[in-house]
Amino acid sequence: MNLWLVIWRILDFTAINHEPPEPVAPIVCEYFVDDCVDALGIAWCESLHNPRAYNGEDHGLFQINKYFWYNVFKDKWADRFEIEQSTRFAFYIVENTEAKWRLWTCGRY
Repeated sequence: MNLWLVIWRILDFTAINHEPPEPVAPIVCEYFVDDCVDALGIAWCESLHNPRAYNGEDHGLFQINKYFWYNVFKDKWADRFEIEQSTRFAFYIVENTEAKWRLWTCGRY
């Protein structure tokens, strides 16, 4: 197992927030195979790996902004607080925009 994944699991385990119903790292890394550490870092910075995170217009694990993305994801928007669905949204955004991870203000490089 990748050393960074072990570190993320330890951070998840020791976080103040409650553990999500499913582990975040395996699901995120399934989608972001070559970019797993960056994806986990952004999700941590955005929501502390809490899939139920909500901040006004930003929702879920990756804090997907409703104003900008609701019309794109409206068929699946109801599932935005599920780890896998939030990860799918983020993967779609990264894969289909020129900005990639630069659309996130938290945890980007």
